Amino acid sequence: MSRCCGLALACLFLVSTLFAAGDQSLWHEYGLVNTQTAAQGKFTITTYQMNDLTGAVAAWEWLRTPKARSCDLALFCSQDETQTIISDYNYVLVFKGGKPDKAQVQSALNALPNKRKTSLPAILSFLPTHGLVPGSARYVLGPASLQAFAPELAASRPGFEQGAEAQIAQYRIGKSTNPIHLALFYYATPEMARIHTAQFERVPSAHVKRSDVLVAIVYGPASDEQAQTLMSRVQYEAKVTWNETPPPSPIKPLYQLLLNIMYLSILLSAISLAAGLMYAGMRIYRRRYGTLEADEAMTTLHLSGQ
Repeated sequence: MSRCCGLALACLFLVSTLFAAGDQSLWHEYGLVNTQTAAQGKFTITTYQMNDLTGAVAAWEWLRTPKARSCDLALFCSQDETQTIISDYNYVLVFKGGKPDKAQVQSALNALPNKRKTSLPAILSFLPTHGLVPGSARYVLGPASLQAFAPELAASRPGFEQGAEAQIAQYRIGKSTNPIHLALFYYATPEMARIHTAQFERVPSAHVKRSDVLVAIVYGPASDEQAQTLMSRVQYEAKVTWNETPPPSPIKPLYQLLLNIMYLSILLSAISLAAGLMYAGMRIYRRRYGTLEADEAMTTLHLSGQ
């Protein structure tokens, strides 16, 4: 009993320490369920269980450092000199104490309980990659993350209660040394995007462009040319996945019906022929060997032309 209480107090202390930095609202918005730290060999592994894959990807983008670079240990993987951050399913794993290999990462992932596999956020496929500052992208799910990563847009009321989501990222355009800030919002319908475009245009010094359900905002210090260059890279292309099984071709059933009719006709003809031959053979046998009854005999008329 005392051991269980000790573990509970340790987890409570860990969560309190995690939230002490003023990030409680952000973790809550991303859907943190629980977190724990454990030692596995030379590694210290901190595990964050989120509600879904979207929250896990958002937390992964937030936790990585500016010096982190992509790695091939998982679909979402970043690595620097001190830590390796992995996101898979609805989990984020932080490895410290060395650089793990694929087998060690997979072993840690296999041991995770209550894994949930959901679809990736659609907006990830629309964020431009040309000129993107590595590790600068941040996922925005609500007011807390918007205030944390793009406070200039916090007063614009972008419609998170209607299912809006966004990516905040930095870009380098041409030879400029100062990064350009881009916020890309994704809406459920073009009408919602149009309504919120008008609200974003009220943000001071903001350059706004709408492409169907996407709204791109370049905010902060940026020339008109830089803003236009960056926003021209944002293009919406609808992707339709057809999951319904198409109806079968009417020609194939008709062809099969004709084949069945032919097979049935041949079978009936063969049965009739076999029955006729059997009957004829029986009569010939009985006539030849005298077993044909008188009333069964066939009367033959010998007719001639005389």
